[in-house]
Amino acid sequence: MRTPVAVGVVGATQRATALTRAFAELPQAELRWICDDLPRLSKGEPGTGTSWTTRLDDLLLDEELDAVVFASTELAGGGRALAALAADKHVLVEGPLAFTSAESDELVAVAERRSRRLMTHSPALLRPGVLRLHRLIDRGVLGEIFYVHATRSARREGDGPDVLWDLGIEAVALVLDLLGDQPVDAVARGESYLGLDRPDVVFASLGFATGIKVYLQLSRLDGETSERLSIVGSAATSVLDVSESRQGLSLYLEGQPLDLFDELALDAGGHIRFSLPADDSTRLGCSRFLTSVRSPNDTHSARKDSAAIAVVETLGRSCANDGTTETIAPRTERQEQNVIAFRG
Repeated sequence: MRTPVAVGVVGATQRATALTRAFAELPQAELRWICDDLPRLSKGEPGTGTSWTTRLDDLLLDEELDAVVFASTELAGGGRALAALAADKHVLVEGPLAFTSAESDELVAVAERRSRRLMTHSPALLRPGVLRLHRLIDRGVLGEIFYVHATRSARREGDGPDVLWDLGIEAVALVLDLLGDQPVDAVARGESYLGLDRPDVVFASLGFATGIKVYLQLSRLDGETSERLSIVGSAATSVLDVSESRQGLSLYLEGQPLDLFDELALDAGGHIRFSLPADDSTRLGCSRFLTSVRSPNDTHSARKDSAAIAVVETLGRSCANDGTTETIAPRTERQEQNVIAFRG
């Protein structure tokens, strides 16, 4: 039996607690450290054999520690993720790698140079509905993909964070992950109804070399937290509605009769709603990270995250310039496309 991967988790948030529990429960991991200035795990939660500290250096100087997990982008910032890589630790970051593409590119370069695993964990990309949608796209069930429409909204809370970063980064990362491609241009317009120095509502579009368009609508004024993603194809349209308690995924047949499964044929106008398992995205993300630590050097996840950050930065420039079309420079390694080009 292989020796478990020794992991240290940095953070005191609710998300950090979820990560510590996941690593404590996974047999291929050893939760060795928790770096937290508010040690508040209650009795019966992870703790046996786990050391507490308020100093990141304690983790970095531990030669038996294999990996450091940062529970947020903020915790990974300030050079901390970079220091972990420099100490030859594998790194997992909950959320985006960094707040700028330049910073994330630097992290990817250091990880590759030191042969360390660098991954991001975004629960939104590992939800049951998203994983099922991936399989439908990979099997060509939707046919030729025409366009994608994504909407995200959040309740207003004071001045609130930047809507492009707070709502847009996850939406962009999800779209790029599902399409397996990167856009070539971006357009965004914003409105500031609250009189702030940044928009409360953003309407944006991304253009791909295949001819596919992605339309984004982001708002922090709608009065509810919701998320809906529609992918329109020549054979079928998929609708993922995360605002529902069961995170529903539906498929609507548009064209010729479709053999979705060997025993199930749908006629035009047919509709199928998938029953999805419970959300276990945190455990799945942690398990994938542990698998990557045992695998040859791979920073594919980190490169995809860096590309998503660059797209959001480009949308921000377009928004600041009143909706100008901004070109997105190709990344160093474009992902293999798994969609069919739009004809004409």
